[in-house]
Amino acid sequence: MFKSSIINRFKFPIATKLKFPNFKSNNFIKNYATYTRFNNKISSSNLLYDPTSRRYLGIFIGVCGLIYISNLHEAPVSGRYRFIWTPEWLEKKIGDYSYNQLYNQYQIQGKILPSNHPTTIKIAGIFKRILKVSPIDENKLDWKIHIINDPNAPPNAFVLPGGKVFVFSSILNICQNDDGLATVLSHEFAHQLARHTGENLSKTPFYSAISVILYTLTGADIFNRLIVNAIFTMPASRQMETEADYIGLMLMSKACFNPDESYKLWERMAQFEKNLRRGLINAEFLSTHPASERRIQNMIDWLPEARKERENSNCFQYNQFIDLPRFF
Repeated sequence: MFKSSIINRFKFPIATKLKFPNFKSNNFIKNYATYTRFNNKISSSNLLYDPTSRRYLGIFIGVCGLIYISNLHEAPVSGRYRFIWTPEWLEKKIGDYSYNQLYNQYQIQGKILPSNHPTTIKIAGIFKRILKVSPIDENKLDWKIHIINDPNAPPNAFVLPGGKVFVFSSILNICQNDDGLATVLSHEFAHQLARHTGENLSKTPFYSAISVILYTLTGADIFNRLIVNAIFTMPASRQMETEADYIGLMLMSKACFNPDESYKLWERMAQFEKNLRRGLINAEFLSTHPASERRIQNMIDWLPEARKERENSNCFQYNQFIDLPRFF
């Protein structure tokens, strides 16, 4: 009984019940104004011929170009110009939020080594050497280094905006020595130095706009995401990773670490990834990171410049000073 009453209530068109105009009737067309200049059809070609439309389009393009040019910043060391409009305080805010989440998580699990642990002291000393030769003021941020003692975790290390460093103990066996650790730490520090977080944030509205346009044209959300990732997001991420490799190599060389150990680290990392994939092919164009083979070749190609950077830093005298305690 209840079901039939519901059906009877809505067996007539809703437009009739609510007294909406019938858009299909001829009376509606007669009673309502129509735009006859383009026969009710708006085309892009007609808009381009309209002086007012062209003027507004020119103003829009000019404003966008002005915003883009005024927010181009040169990355330290690499000299690459990139668009960053997000303020540094926003990056730091995001970094602080992520830091609190991660620190509380690992602290509850009891996985953070104390600051006086030999491993923490060693890694902090290596990082401080890299920080001292960088083009930023080391006192600008509140730097904190945490070692996550979890041998079963994936080998990883990262530096959050705001100066918070996390190093997983599982990566130490791959690093093997101080130069390997310097390779990893300088790479992660380079992301912070080049403000890659801000660059990603600045590109997000552009990626979203492209996704909306593609969805409007195709209606396929998943396919559009794949297109945006393959054409824009992934290549940009690989570019930033390559830039971090270069900046990190130059910084570790300037800090008197051995640059020849850098590509050896990536060889060990490549072997680890190969064992992890168990023969599966890793397509670079679908990855946020360059293939390990490409990174190794890049490091080898940059070695002459890195060695020169090390020579210019009087590292021979520095290493002699470091080795003095061995004779006493």
